[in-house]
Amino acid sequence: MSRRTTEVQVGLTVLVALGILLASLAWLKEWSLDRSKRSWRVEFPETGGLASSDEVLVNGLRKGEVKSMKLVGDRVLVELNLEKDVTITTESKVAIRNVGLMGERVIAVDLKAGGRPYARDEVITGVYEKSLGEVMSGLGETVGAVADLSLELRRLTQAVVGDGELQRTVSNFNRTSEELRLVVSENRAALTAAVHDFATVSRTAKSLVTDREGQIRGALDDFASAADRMERLSVKLDSLHRVIQNVSNSVDRGEGTLGKLVQDDKLYAELNDSVQSLKVLIQDIKAHPKRYLKISVF
Repeated sequence: MSRRTTEVQVGLTVLVALGILLASLAWLKEWSLDRSKRSWRVEFPETGGLASSDEVLVNGLRKGEVKSMKLVGDRVLVELNLEKDVTITTESKVAIRNVGLMGERVIAVDLKAGGRPYARDEVITGVYEKSLGEVMSGLGETVGAVADLSLELRRLTQAVVGDGELQRTVSNFNRTSEELRLVVSENRAALTAAVHDFATVSRTAKSLVTDREGQIRGALDDFASAADRMERLSVKLDSLHRVIQNVSNSVDRGEGTLGKLVQDDKLYAELNDSVQSLKVLIQDIKAHPKRYLKISVF
């Protein structure tokens, strides 16, 4: 084996050992970092260009980075590596936020001490905050809508003011207001007197009611008693009406003496003849009493 070959082998061995050493150091550093950090899972509606290894700011301080991102349904699940001294609670807010003019994105955690700490397997609901460009884009649409509204208002104003109708309406309103003010001023004394009289009448009525409260209460009690008696009388009248109705129905059906008399024409004729005969007999008795009365003297 030549000397040159030995030197190459030694060089390669040194390079391999150096590579192994560097890899071991990197692995140990990563392992140490992983042990000093804790993973949190946050769900966002979108990420807006967020990438793995982007920083996570906790109340403005860098406390971790984005570990991974994956699409779950219509949401994006982001895994964060944060230092173990950070505890996210239910009162805290996790948002994707724009931090630069060029649209750089970070995850910002607004940490709050209140609330319940999230468990290791819980998924936190995050908030996506629009960037300045997105806001300006939406603002452009709003400006267009405002411009259209302004044009419509200008047309409406021209239509109303063009024929002077609005001005005449305002003038009429001002004139009516002035006339009303004059009427009130001229009749202020009368209005004051009317209000005073109304107050006096109100006090008199109150005093009258207070002084005669017992009489009024008695009158109300008497009225209630009368109403009760009227109700009982109404019940009796209803019963009498039913009795009369039954009698009337019996007469209509020809039941009883009255019913037969009303319904039987022959009986009515015989009764009429009897009455006529009785009248003739009475007249004859009056004319010739001796035929029917005999007086003897002992």
